[in-house]
Amino acid sequence: MGSEYKKDIYLLGSIRAMRSFSFGYIAFILPLYLRYIGFSVELVGLYSLISTISSSILVLISGYLGDVFSRKKTLIIISMLPIIAYIILISTHNIIIALISSLFGLSLSPMGGGAGGGPVAPLQTAMVASRTNRKERTYIYSYLTITAIIMALLGGIFSSLIINTFPKSYYMILFETAIVLSTISIFLIIPIKETPDKIQKSGNKGFIPRKSAKNISKIAITGLFGSLGLGMILPLLPIYFKDIGATDYIISIIYDFSYLATVFVMIFSGKIERNLGSIKGIFILRTLGSLPLAIIPLIHSLFIASLIYILRTASYQAALPIRQNISMELYSPDERSRGSSITGVARRLPYGVSSLLGSILLQIGAYIFVFSSAALISFLDPLFYYIFFKEIDKNDKVNE
Repeated sequence: MGSEYKKDIYLLGSIRAMRSFSFGYIAFILPLYLRYIGFSVELVGLYSLISTISSSILVLISGYLGDVFSRKKTLIIISMLPIIAYIILISTHNIIIALISSLFGLSLSPMGGGAGGGPVAPLQTAMVASRTNRKERTYIYSYLTITAIIMALLGGIFSSLIINTFPKSYYMILFETAIVLSTISIFLIIPIKETPDKIQKSGNKGFIPRKSAKNISKIAITGLFGSLGLGMILPLLPIYFKDIGATDYIISIIYDFSYLATVFVMIFSGKIERNLGSIKGIFILRTLGSLPLAIIPLIHSLFIASLIYILRTASYQAALPIRQNISMELYSPDERSRGSSITGVARRLPYGVSSLLGSILLQIGAYIFVFSSAALISFLDPLFYYIFFKEIDKNDKVNE
């Protein structure tokens, strides 16, 4: 990483940290808030579907504009959208108006959910890649993710304190805090340099990234299965936990521990990649992040069910920096934002559709079927990823 771009990396990390603090609790507060203002479980699923479709469109727009116009300026514009959604949500308890906020792409996906990081993710991932090389990239992605998770953990702890201290007004306080932090993150974008990204502007200007099309398609297929499975239950898991006896405060604590466990495991992402190989490491981590979901409804203990969720989240998330590094290598530099956008859509749309299906099944009490389906379908993600890209590990061994 060149010294002239270190400031950019720190700024990108700070931006992500600001957003992660509020997203650390928005992921579970949002579905609970929607229920609080009168949404049925099915309407929560519909909200997730509309939000996912909207987010998918925004992801495509952000990726295209990032590659052919400006990643920095596009990041500023996209970062304004959650603020609008939060303002809508705290301004009314009208179900129809609240449903409109879903058009701004708010995610009901908790960390380790498989739906991607929203419209800003392709831009931030590509901006980091253009300022680093492959050898250091997994570590930098790991450190940035660890920072984000620590902030999400702090956000979760903050929400727990607010819920406990202000039992009658905590929703309003938490959404207002998210508005403030999102605004701060926008101002942090301004000092970032445009130069590293402008260097890549000589390539294909079309919407379809032709150079990387084959690899993009493979990654999209794997991500599709992961999100199709995880989307069936993860956006609705706070509601499930509440159904089996957890309070909002306990749910917040569960998510806090999932962030803490993820930070611990994430520290070893680089070592896992180096010792097992990139693809094998991804396969093992994502398998451990998928299959244990099937056990949760079989356990009649909130503590054990929560523990399984915490451990699977940490394992699933630990593979993220490795996958980001591999993806950036598989995409042409001038197509990285668009490549990330397309694969992001392949994750988001199935996630939204399966969330709606999962909400219907959860409403009728088909817990075992929902969790088992989520586990088995999401397992196809690491399985196909290994099948498609296992040669990368072999080539890396030859080049050592």
